[in-house]
Amino acid sequence: MQNFLQLFDTWHLIRLFGWLAYFFFSMSLVFGMLSRMSSFKKKWGLFSAIHMSSSWAGLFATLGHILILIVDSYQPYTIKEIFIPFVAQYDRIASGLGTLAFFIIVIVLFTSDVMRSKMNKKVWKRIHLMVFPAWLLMLIHGVVMGSDTKTVWGTSVYWISGIIIIILFLVKSMNRGTVHRKTVSDRSTAS
Repeated sequence: MQNFLQLFDTWHLIRLFGWLAYFFFSMSLVFGMLSRMSSFKKKWGLFSAIHMSSSWAGLFATLGHILILIVDSYQPYTIKEIFIPFVAQYDRIASGLGTLAFFIIVIVLFTSDVMRSKMNKKVWKRIHLMVFPAWLLMLIHGVVMGSDTKTVWGTSVYWISGIIIIILFLVKSMNRGTVHRKTVSDRSTAS
């Protein structure tokens, strides 16, 4: 029974919420990219819903991660250390990268779900693309600070998710160029 209760100590909960945040944000990136690929046009509604839902689930997991860091008795963080990048006493750089990733994600979610209809589409898209550097900051934060990084399963999760996201990003980037060139050539033929 005592081993079971230890699963709910702050150290385990901080790790759990950190992994959940990483999982949900990775899932959001994957399904966001898939929803924009012509191969999955028929699945756009489902993929888009997964993309949006997982981004919000990731934000809530991050908030859980943050709140438990504040009440942790072993290595507590102050509000200042949580919300001001690079001032944390513990692993200043990696903590700061996590804080920056959090702020970027909040900005992207706010502009996507609250401000999108009021924003210029190009501006919104540029802001929305900030999820890629935010995800990378999150990955670095987890790899450097995460106690599970040295485990086979932890390293595997980081490698597999990283490879999937990089491949999808490259495929999406190549498709965007192809679609753009086709559109431009179609226009020039029509003139």
